[in-house]
Order: sequence, then structure tokens, then C-alpha cells
Amino acid sequence: MTAASCFRNLNPGVATVVLGAYDLRRRERPRQTFAIRSISENRYDPQENLNDLLLLQLEGEANLTSNVALLPLPPQNAVVAAGTSCQVAGWGNRRNGGPLSRFPRVVNVTVTPEDQCRPNNLCTGVLTRRGGICQVPARVGN
Repeated sequence: MTAASCFRNLNPGVATVVLGAYDLRRRERPRQTFAIRSISENRYDPQENLNDLLLLQLEGEANLTSNVALLPLPPQNAVVAAGTSCQVAGWGNRRNGGPLSRFPRVVNVTVTPEDQCRPNNLCTGVLTRRGGICQVPARVGN
């Protein structure tokens, strides 16, 4: 699963999915790399930024290890209360149009009230500084 907005200007035929890595510049032993076999879209609307979600089917089966695990998802239609603390992490761009981060980055975000969000969406923000899912400032580890 990934954000549909990540694929707006990317050809899925040349994209790869990396699992189990920490340093994207090194070929670490637990690293698994896959091509994308297919993409299931969810009516993503880039103008309104609605349904910003894609399911990616990998070309092969991932090996579950201590570095690659399943993440349980909440039940469908589950409600996440405003003020709930969450974490987001990834190797995204450190600035708009910049290169991918070498190491995974993590930021704590807080679920915002419904009146500050589009209907049927879950919105988060960083209350103490500039950052969020699109601007992940902190590095994990090291």
C-alpha cells in the first residue's frame, strides 16, 4: 500500500518496491526488491487529493522476517478520534522534487478534528513544527 500521489509522475513499470532495507545506498542482506505486477486504484483525484491510496501487487511473494512484517490495518469504517497520536515513516523526499532520503525518516503526527478535514478523510498534522506526511524531518536510528 502506498499513496497514489507518489505515483502521479512515475511510471509504475519502472518503479520498484524495496522491503527490509534501512540504508537505500547499500545492498543489505535483509533487503528484498520487487517489480510491480499490478496496481489497484481507488478513484484518486489529484485536484481534490481524495482517495490518495494505491494497492500494489508485487511480482513475487515477500519473505516475512524480523525486517519485513505485516502491518495490521484497522477494521473498515473504523473511527480514529481527533487528537490521536500516530507515526508516519518512509524514505520519501526531504523537500519537494528532491532526492529520496538515504535512511527512513519518521514523524509523529496528530489526527485533526473533522471540521479541519474533507468529509470521509483522515487528516493529520504536526502541531509543534513544520512537517507531516509530505515533509518528514526526523531520521530513524543512527
